[in-house]
Amino acid sequence: MRNFAITSLCSWLLISCSWFCLWIIGFYFTLDPELAVLFFPFAMRLGVSLHAPKQYWPAIYGAEWWLIVSLAVMLEQPQWVSVIAASLLSLPVLWLAHQYYYGTQWRRLCVMGAVIGLTALINTLAVASQSNHSLMVLLVSITGGLMLVPSCYLIWSYLFQKAWIPLTVGLVSRPVELRSRHVVLYASLFMVSIVIQLGLPDEMRRFAPFCLAIPIILLAFRYGWQGALLGTLLNSVALIAARTGGSNLEITDLLLSLSAQSLTGILLGMGIQHQRELNQQLRHELVRNHSLSRQLVKAEESVRREVARELHDEIGQNITAIRTQASIIQRVENTPMGKTCATTIESLSLNIYDTTKGLLTQLRPKSLDDLGLEDAVHQLVRELECESHGIETIIDWHHNGQDLAALSDTMSVTVYRICQEALNNIVKYARASEVSIRIDIREEVELIVRDNGIGFKPELTLNGFGLRGMRERVQALGGTFTLHSQTTGEAQGTELRVTLPVL
Repeated sequence: MRNFAITSLCSWLLISCSWFCLWIIGFYFTLDPELAVLFFPFAMRLGVSLHAPKQYWPAIYGAEWWLIVSLAVMLEQPQWVSVIAASLLSLPVLWLAHQYYYGTQWRRLCVMGAVIGLTALINTLAVASQSNHSLMVLLVSITGGLMLVPSCYLIWSYLFQKAWIPLTVGLVSRPVELRSRHVVLYASLFMVSIVIQLGLPDEMRRFAPFCLAIPIILLAFRYGWQGALLGTLLNSVALIAARTGGSNLEITDLLLSLSAQSLTGILLGMGIQHQRELNQQLRHELVRNHSLSRQLVKAEESVRREVARELHDEIGQNITAIRTQASIIQRVENTPMGKTCATTIESLSLNIYDTTKGLLTQLRPKSLDDLGLEDAVHQLVRELECESHGIETIIDWHHNGQDLAALSDTMSVTVYRICQEALNNIVKYARASEVSIRIDIREEVELIVRDNGIGFKPELTLNGFGLRGMRERVQALGGTFTLHSQTTGEAQGTELRVTLPVL
């Protein structure tokens, strides 16, 4: 109870000082003490009440009421009873808004807009009976609300919605980093606004309001709606400082300009921030999809390896046993029919063995497990008989032993299969005489396969499953796949370039 009383007293004192300072600024702007109350002080009370617990509302409203009464007595204006009535009538609106003031920023800003609009109407209706400038009251209330209520939300969000780092020994010993470039940016934009408003010649004065959009756009693009609101406040100070007269027409124009730029800045900043959040979610989903794709490729290779091992162990042993039994039958069987059947069984078993061997090679290249990636690629060139087809093959490796040894099984299989598919296409279709393979394994794996063959049209690559499968596999691992082919000229041939992150 004692802490609550002290907090309420401090809140009352702080609200009183802030309220009176804002009334002075509003009076300088409007040159009307009653409108000055409805301008910035009422807007500050709305913003603070909307973000403060209800138990502190008596301190907030008490500070406002005693200041209104004091000013009315000092200025001898008893008609200010309507101003107190407008303050009292805003209580139910704030009470209802407080029940729905939660959730996303869009929801909170919509509630703020509704509160600003309803309290502006209440102020207009309460003061209209004793004033002949009700439209000015409405404009002053909306302008002040658009400027200060989001500012209160910004301060509240920074103080109470951010995760603050505990003050530990490690944090105390850390040097303080002053983000001077942010301060320089704010100060530069503020000075430019002042210079534009005060330094333009009379014939260009009408273009000054358009120049105010520059800091709002820059800050909105850099910091979202918070930056746009800050730019709006800086422009407001520049506009108030640049005013030269006190006519109602000038004040109305300034209020309209402040309201328009406040509303535009907040909406523009929210749009930019929403787009930035969508882009961030999209990047997160892309990273997640790449991670799932890598896991899928790893799972596929693991299944291939297990199936290949089972086929090699089980079918290989059974085929060997069948051939042994067929040989025994050939030796012990005396009838021609028996010998023919035994020979047929042995021949069929050999065909099954050759077919299984081919399947094993497609499922899992055995040379890769036995020899390693570098020797397996050289073995691949010999198996495809590139030299007998008149193709001179040059393989250029750039790596150190540690990088090659640290290469994952999935990456090794991927590089091998890309080389296998590329060389197979070159032998079958390219009619090339020279092929160069460059494999660079450092921070990432880069594979380049070039030939001087007849080339092909790039759109034909989508017809087959070979190149399309390679492209999808590389993209699943988060790499890039580029294929360039030229059918005529000195640069005739095909170049395949693949870049993969080291997994």
